[in-house]
Amino acid sequence: MDHAHMFMRAAHASNTASADVLMLPRWAEADWTNLLTRTTPRRVGVSEIIISRGVQERCLYFTVAGEYEVGGAYIGGISLTTLARIPAGSVFGEQSFFDALPRSANVWAHAEGELLVMDFAAYEQFALDAPALARDLSFALARILSLRLRNTTIRVH
Repeated sequence: MDHAHMFMRAAHASNTASADVLMLPRWAEADWTNLLTRTTPRRVGVSEIIISRGVQERCLYFTVAGEYEVGGAYIGGISLTTLARIPAGSVFGEQSFFDALPRSANVWAHAEGELLVMDFAAYEQFALDAPALARDLSFALARILSLRLRNTTIRVH
């Protein structure tokens, strides 16, 4: 499957402002390709832990296939505290990507899937090569971060 088209379709199919997918409506296929060629593909299995809380890592995970669960505890294949489910067409790892602090939650695959991983150095090169696209991506990531903060705030109340 063509990754650029998958992200474009996911955004188009999600017609609400609160959809947890990357929204880059002005991007053409070439823009997506410019971004995604800077990533490394990674296949994941059911229940595979992708991010472990407390680990120092600064990369972003673009979700191509599968569904991912974010939570505070994951023991023996059972989620004890689910914070969010991340669908294909979205991204996770954005908090540590922005602030360079250790991971604040665990993320594991809820089903078999595929990710595209972008480390911070690749993003910096992307920003040098295509500053307008990097700005668009930053705002799309900030939108997702904001939605997730809102959802967490609602759960606390």
